[in-house]
Amino acid sequence: QQSQVDASSNKLETNSDWKFFNGDINAYYNNLEKDIKRNPKDVLNYAVHRWMGEKRSTEEHYHLIRSAAHRYHTNANSQNFQVFDAGCGLGSGLMWMEKEQPNWNLTGHTLSEDQLRFIHTQIPKHRFKAHLKSFDHPDQSYDFIYSIEALVHSTDVTKTLKAWSEHLNSGGVIALIDDYLAVGVDKNDEEVVAFQKSWLANTLITPLELGSLVRQMGLQVVELRDLGQEYRVNELNYQNKLPVIKLDQGRSHQGWLGAKLRTRLMMLGKITYNMIVIQKGGKSPQPNPIFPIKEDATTTTTTTSACDAVPTKGPNDPAAEYNAITPELMSGVGKDGGDKMRCISGWYCCNKGLEWYDTLEQKRTDRTPYLHIDRSLFGHYIDSFAKHLSEHYETYPAGVSGGRFLDIGGTGSTASGMQQVTSKFQHFAGPLQYWKLDSDPAAKKLERTLSCDIDDCPSAEDCGFEVTFSHTVLEHAARPWKSFDTIARITKKGGLTLHLVPWSYQFHATPEDNYRFSHTALRSLLEDRGFTVLDVGYDICWQPENVRKNRLDEHYDTIWLTYVVGRKN
Repeated sequence: QQSQVDASSNKLETNSDWKFFNGDINAYYNNLEKDIKRNPKDVLNYAVHRWMGEKRSTEEHYHLIRSAAHRYHTNANSQNFQVFDAGCGLGSGLMWMEKEQPNWNLTGHTLSEDQLRFIHTQIPKHRFKAHLKSFDHPDQSYDFIYSIEALVHSTDVTKTLKAWSEHLNSGGVIALIDDYLAVGVDKNDEEVVAFQKSWLANTLITPLELGSLVRQMGLQVVELRDLGQEYRVNELNYQNKLPVIKLDQGRSHQGWLGAKLRTRLMMLGKITYNMIVIQKGGKSPQPNPIFPIKEDATTTTTTTSACDAVPTKGPNDPAAEYNAITPELMSGVGKDGGDKMRCISGWYCCNKGLEWYDTLEQKRTDRTPYLHIDRSLFGHYIDSFAKHLSEHYETYPAGVSGGRFLDIGGTGSTASGMQQVTSKFQHFAGPLQYWKLDSDPAAKKLERTLSCDIDDCPSAEDCGFEVTFSHTVLEHAARPWKSFDTIARITKKGGLTLHLVPWSYQFHATPEDNYRFSHTALRSLLEDRGFTVLDVGYDICWQPENVRKNRLDEHYDTIWLTYVVGRKN
């Protein structure tokens, strides 16, 4: 009986018909090539990665890689530009790059004897060098390192990235195209584990985890693209259909099982297909008209050189005048903030974190290290926001005009039955104009309001806001990493970004409810996009006694909120 996926029960069943190679990457690729006939005269025929786009081209990866080199490295057109293909396969990438960039000195490593033999004996004459060697052991220092669907095979990603960092010249660039674990997916998920085993995906981490690793090595992520969405992989490559996991045409190699599981995990949103570009020092790139990023690309960059900075007064200049920023909550009804609110809502009052922590310390019976959260992470979010806004506005010179404060999701979801608000955090704008951004249809009629989805809002201009802000909004975003892409794009250099999101909170579809955020998630989302985190922590909110006694529905008795304040570098 052959293995298959039961899409209705979401159950994966496998049998022993598949041939595995016990983690031996050499045997894995040597045997895989026996199932495929290659044309050594056609460079695109012996590419060993997936095709992309409506033209079904494996060449697209090379265009992306080459374009990244030119966008982020000032010497990509120089003679003797040193390039390392980490996991070069059958040499198609090296051959393509040699033709397009004759000034590049190219070297590739592969662990497959048959792949190296193909390079040395079958493909046309070439200048590049290829070695039977792990990509953990570069031969020299390089200006540019790229890897296409190979980093996933690393048995120790920290060791691999450390080796690349140590062999990367100052200003050097690393471009990676590979599969990554989607944020929030359990690494012990049965299908994920089966994919890792069959695909030899020894390194299956999220883009955020990769960003954290490279920062520890003095590198920075300068670009993140979701190629799966950009090139409509599920639609074009997979026809939006879950695969049947079975042997086809006698192909029993574990790689064919891995390919089917890869399709399934992409379709189910458990893995993503990303391009991540990393840089070691150097200057932020200027826009390159010859090698631009596609206009519809899903992109994150930490580039700030093109951004205007927020206004700053000199040591003897008079300061801007404005009403003091107070840590108050307002109803938001009307033009002037509406009525003051004693608590965050009719259900909860906040600023209970330290009380919870101290009570726990007095009464605890157990102490489990991995559950511990430091006391310094607990605070009152509204106090933190008011403090940092006050300190920020103190640097503004007198007479400043035209600056803008953006309240993301600041009008309320009337489509979900909520009351519309128009000025809930107007008192936080200080010397700036108070603007709102919302996707709610009713927001279109409001003044100083951008009507769009924060995940994709072309009408929000680049570097257009001194302060970007949201209050229990980003959990509703379909793709919050895109939301933070937009936030990074529209916040001025030196500007503040402040956000409150739930960590432990009941489901609330207004109109959707998609994500929860830990303090480490918020830190990564900002730092990966060129912000310095000034404050991050938790605020715990309880139901007042009269609510606990008289009201009962799906609301939790206690909720945890996560807050963050960052400054754009």
